[in-house]
Amino acid sequence: MMVNHKKVLAMALAGVISFGFTGAAFTAAAEAAEHEAAYEDGTHNKYSHRLQEEDRNHRQNVLSLRYKKRYGQISDEEYDKQMKKEQERHDQAVKDIKADYEKHKFRH
Repeated sequence: MMVNHKKVLAMALAGVISFGFTGAAFTAAAEAAEHEAAYEDGTHNKYSHRLQEEDRNHRQNVLSLRYKKRYGQISDEEYDKQMKKEQERHDQAVKDIKADYEKHKFRH
């Protein structure tokens, strides 16, 4: 049996090239997935991550104040005062995050 070395070489080269393309495709897909889900909470950039963290923090603070009021640890007046203070803190934090995002967006 005669082996055509040119055909064998061409087939081997084709196989190597196809593995190269496949490897590049897997690498590109892995990098894309890494950029899409940069954070475990599903956010895609540091600003949306910070906003989600701030919302979680605000929600926890509000629940804590409601608990304290419900179980008589603070008066109605103190509850209203602390809720207003928490809302102002939250609004400022969100404003700061959005301002940081706007600076970043126009810098790039």
